[in-house]
Amino acid sequence: MSRNLFNRIFGAYLIALAIVIAIQFTVELTYESAQITSLQVWFVLDWFSLVGFVICVAGNFLYMRSSNDGDSLTWDKLASSIAFYVSVGLTMAFLHNFVGTLVGGKDDLLFWKFINVVQIPLFAATGFRLSRKK
Repeated sequence: MSRNLFNRIFGAYLIALAIVIAIQFTVELTYESAQITSLQVWFVLDWFSLVGFVICVAGNFLYMRSSNDGDSLTWDKLASSIAFYVSVGLTMAFLHNFVGTLVGGKDDLLFWKFINVVQIPLFAATGFRLSRKK
């Protein structure tokens, strides 16, 4: 029961984060004021994304491990492997840019856009799968 509850909580977290990032990605250019900038909002969201990437990699690793029994190639085996390796690769890209941001703006803004575009469906798909998991 507690594992099912954790799956639902982590799934809801990833889904909510995907929605918030999608909204921020869409509307970030429509607001710029002296009180808050879009870069400040992204900096806060990056900390939540860091937790989301840990959940995503761990969840997709467990999904891949549970799908890799047997010798034949199945859709589950292929989908779980793709989800895991995409989440690992995107996490590495995220960490590279995130550390660059922390050490003084040595990040690449275009690379952030790529990360966010892939992050949204990856978090949403992983979140939905985790929340449905029994």
